[in-house]
Amino acid sequence: MSKICFLIPDGVGIRNYLYSDLLKILHQEGHEVVIWHALDQKVVELAAQINGFTPQQSTFTAYSEDFIVQLLRESSTYARLRHNVQITGNPTIMLNWHEKKGSFARKALIWLSEKVGKRIKGYQSLVATEGIYFARLRKTEAYQKYKSQLKEINPDVLFCTHQRYSGAAYALAAGDDLGISTMTAIFSWDNLPKARLPIRANSYTVWSKHMAEELRFYYPEIQENQVLITGTPQFDFYRNAHSILSREDFAARFGLDVSKHWVCFSGCDVKTSPHDAAYLEDVACALKDQQDIQLIFRQVPVENVDRYQQVLTNHPEIIHLNPFWNKGKFWNQFFPLPEDIAHLVNLSYHCATAVNIGSTMALDFSWFDSPGLYLNYDHTQGQEWTVNDIYRFQHFRSMGNWDAVVWANSPSEILDQVRKILNQHDSVATDRKLWLQRIIDPDPLRSASEKLAEAIISTKKAVLPA
Repeated sequence: MSKICFLIPDGVGIRNYLYSDLLKILHQEGHEVVIWHALDQKVVELAAQINGFTPQQSTFTAYSEDFIVQLLRESSTYARLRHNVQITGNPTIMLNWHEKKGSFARKALIWLSEKVGKRIKGYQSLVATEGIYFARLRKTEAYQKYKSQLKEINPDVLFCTHQRYSGAAYALAAGDDLGISTMTAIFSWDNLPKARLPIRANSYTVWSKHMAEELRFYYPEIQENQVLITGTPQFDFYRNAHSILSREDFAARFGLDVSKHWVCFSGCDVKTSPHDAAYLEDVACALKDQQDIQLIFRQVPVENVDRYQQVLTNHPEIIHLNPFWNKGKFWNQFFPLPEDIAHLVNLSYHCATAVNIGSTMALDFSWFDSPGLYLNYDHTQGQEWTVNDIYRFQHFRSMGNWDAVVWANSPSEILDQVRKILNQHDSVATDRKLWLQRIIDPDPLRSASEKLAEAIISTKKAVLPA
């Protein structure tokens, strides 16, 4: 039997890994499970209740980063973004570069990284620069501390649940040098074009064949046998019929009118959609006098409702369903509660559509064959943030020419499009299932947790390129 250590560097991995069946499957098969984390202990207790056992634990400590390491990483990131623009012909990729905000030191780092990144010419020079970055981080205190800690944990496999966390690079490098099989998950369908892979592992788990091809496209130095198609546990929860309440029970629990059609406006974070409150206002106005429609609002879980409050005051008919998240002062105190999973499943199952600005929720709703409605217009002519950029992001090219979502190109179109969704369900967004299958590649026989468990326990140490 194997000893598997899950490095959970931030709250992103909680739902997919601590609350899914993955740990339970490994435990039931006789493997030792360790979680290496800095999370609130309440999370571990909740996960133990779900999984029926408490895994071993080790504290993951974040260390101050060496400036040269940061410079090498950010310069490589900037160079990769420029390279990705060239190979895709999509200039919106550069919008994923850092904004020049924050302290003087941070602004200086970003400015200098741009200067250095522009001097990295050609892909081989880019890979060589990343090689220097990985060599440099191996000389840091963080690397030595993690290496010592891994010797104590002594796992057979080290699995990092989120590939974007730069601090995990030191830990995975230490694990690799100790002969531990290292793995990481590409967390989201939009991550790969953004050049946010500051770590390297022996194996990478991805959602689908489409994502596997993307990983090899953007990182051709990663070998094909290092990329494992497992799916993502975040969609496993939709397979569980026991999570779904009857329409009557769901309505009674959250104050909804069971006789009406439910439309869900799912909020985006302030960076993705800074004018989100204005869009909620548009939807509320469009549906206000419709006696058979009830508008539900769920904000993005990591934000409060301050920027929406005036809209909610103006439109008391909106049913605000607050996400079930624990919120605190520090990042590790923000995490989903298990109730939020069932809540999201039921929203996706019972609502007719999800309305938003390019959110992944369109995929969630497609699981239950409900079309997403994307708002596709700006509020102010010439505004800096524009939907013309949002919907040209690289991950939306996965739609191809498919009719995957419903579009509202102005506020005046919202009601008509909602009515089409309600009355002509099978004739709108007719390719939504094809898009879903391309992105997440669902297996009708096995869950992502089952496939991940199999991949983890059968993984062999891969040889990384020099």
